[in-house]
Amino acid sequence: MMSMEHRLDQRQKQTLGQHIMLTQKMQQAIQILQLSAAELEQQIQQELEANPVLELVEREPVPEPAPPAASTDATDEFEEAFDLDAYASDWEYDARRQEGQDLSRNPDLDERRQYYQDSITREESFSSRLLTQLRMAADDETTLRIGECIIGEIDDRGYFKGSLEEIAAETGVTVEQAEEALRLVQQFEPIGVGARDIVECLLIQIAVEYPDEPQLRELVEFHLEELERRQIPKIAKAMGVTTERVEELKAMLAKLNPWPGSEYTGDPPQYVIPDVIVEKVDGAFVVYPGDDRLPGLRISPEYRQMASNAKMDRQGKQYLREKVESAKWLLRNIEQRQNTIVRIARAIVDVQEEFLEKGPEFIKPLTLQEIADTVGVHEATVSRATRGKYMQTPQGLFEMKYFFSPGLRRDSGESQSSKSVQSIIKKIIDEEDKTRPLSDQKIADMLRKQGLNIARRTVTKYREALGILTTTLRKSYE
Repeated sequence: MMSMEHRLDQRQKQTLGQHIMLTQKMQQAIQILQLSAAELEQQIQQELEANPVLELVEREPVPEPAPPAASTDATDEFEEAFDLDAYASDWEYDARRQEGQDLSRNPDLDERRQYYQDSITREESFSSRLLTQLRMAADDETTLRIGECIIGEIDDRGYFKGSLEEIAAETGVTVEQAEEALRLVQQFEPIGVGARDIVECLLIQIAVEYPDEPQLRELVEFHLEELERRQIPKIAKAMGVTTERVEELKAMLAKLNPWPGSEYTGDPPQYVIPDVIVEKVDGAFVVYPGDDRLPGLRISPEYRQMASNAKMDRQGKQYLREKVESAKWLLRNIEQRQNTIVRIARAIVDVQEEFLEKGPEFIKPLTLQEIADTVGVHEATVSRATRGKYMQTPQGLFEMKYFFSPGLRRDSGESQSSKSVQSIIKKIIDEEDKTRPLSDQKIADMLRKQGLNIARRTVTKYREALGILTTTLRKSYE
């Protein structure tokens, strides 16, 4: 007869095995949540090749956009009985299904899935290298959290294209703490990663590769534009060196990499599939899924028949059970991804209605935490669900992260989004006299007259974020 200790040991091993399996499936949920629509399309094709239980299904007609309905509860997902007929016909996914047509849910599992979505970080090629270094270098959880946000804003070239002010506001820290975390990331490989512009990128590399060449640093800091114009004699005179020395410095500079992320990343995607579409219906903005290129999936009816075959051996049934369980989790996680993105998109639209009506100048200040509170998820979930996801709106196609930015205080006491201010700056520059382009200080003065008191350096930062050249390089001599 089995002893009490032996039974307890077996039960502990069984519980541990279930926990490991659950954790793996939750990690899949995180991965799928963070995939772009194009990446998810590729993932589905891979799953179709790897799992014979999955098959494509004809799409249902596109439903009319509707508000979400309440989902229903289901029995325990991990039932002991291997009863395919009890659930296989229900486990179908169509990318155009609405949130109100949710699959049956187990509240306990949904809560655990949400927990894992709020606690696991995505790892991919270039970003995974940076995240690994961050985990080794960060001394505390705060630095780790800020660093993750910073790495999420590093583009394929290796440049930090975000805003420290926005990251500070989103993570509840000071700008100084965000700056310190950025400096930490800038110590990572590849050398030069995390720079905000090409000058900073080259200076980081010079500090490592040529620490005993102060003239090279001077060349980059003060004469890069002249070097681009090949004004070698002018540079030599300003630096008090010979033209030969400038050529030597130029040769050193040529050995540095202005795009440090390029060796780790491939070409960016050539197309974008909107994850959500916003349309105005009967005077109200309505959100519905836009990933209509995604194939519909279901568990094959033929495999249900195979499972009911009494002649199938135990090993075959075990194999089939594992494949069905894997397919079931995939379908649920794809559905969960869609529902999460749509819920977050609805919350964003509720805040940004004026933007949808009138355009970028009317975008409102908004933080990840505000949307997280509205939807009832963690801030990290909002970040993962919006990064790399796109919203088709009456104003055009926008990455969902675009709608988040801190506010700048007007003289009237109202708060205005930094994105809105950038839009105003762009409009001012677009309308300037190109023979006499406006300086950043002049633009700051013009904004001050509109009730926006921002410093010249802030105008410079926003102009650079918009990819707009300096006053000198914008000048037309025609």
